[in-house]
Amino acid sequence: MRLFLLTGLLCCALSAQAQYNTGLFGSTAEEGSYILVDNIRVRYTGKLKIFTKELVVKEKGKTIHWHPDEVHSIRIGERRYTTARGFRTKSGFGSRVEENNVFVELLDSGKISLMRYDYSVGAPGSSSQLTAYLLKEADQDTAVTIPVSVYTGKGKRFRDALAPYVMKRPDLVKLLEDGSISIESLPALIHALNTNSPFIRPTRPGSTLSE
Repeated sequence: MRLFLLTGLLCCALSAQAQYNTGLFGSTAEEGSYILVDNIRVRYTGKLKIFTKELVVKEKGKTIHWHPDEVHSIRIGERRYTTARGFRTKSGFGSRVEENNVFVELLDSGKISLMRYDYSVGAPGSSSQLTAYLLKEADQDTAVTIPVSVYTGKGKRFRDALAPYVMKRPDLVKLLEDGSISIESLPALIHALNTNSPFIRPTRPGSTLSE
């Protein structure tokens, strides 16, 4: 009886914490290109569908499956994708670290890469769609998740997480400290850092973070 109850509780816990291999770009394959890690000078083309843990390519009647560790970068239209690992995501009632590479959307790159990771959490049939925004410095192997209030799109933890990145830019420090930077303007902030240019507030708000 005790074994039965223990097994049941374990199954429930695993279901609650499951993350699915979610599609990152639409529901159908799209024309795009990709570069593999073992030869970054060659760009391949085909109909692509990107999942968190797999790139599926349809080319010349064949279907090829690529693991994130094998792919350097992906482009579909104006969107760019890369891989990231080592960041924290929600899982059930707690959180977990993505130890292995997964595919993420690359929003800006340079000294600092800003990325977006869409994933699903929950039991089959009742999963929740979540989004995490990540930062990774060029000389680092792992990314970090930017915490943000789901109600305000910013918050103290949001400011504290970004503060080390902007410390050499007094203009950006001021914007961050007075609450002018939120998740909607985060891409513009990182772009200003990467290009050493003034901060230009976006005219259209972006997506809000659900972490």
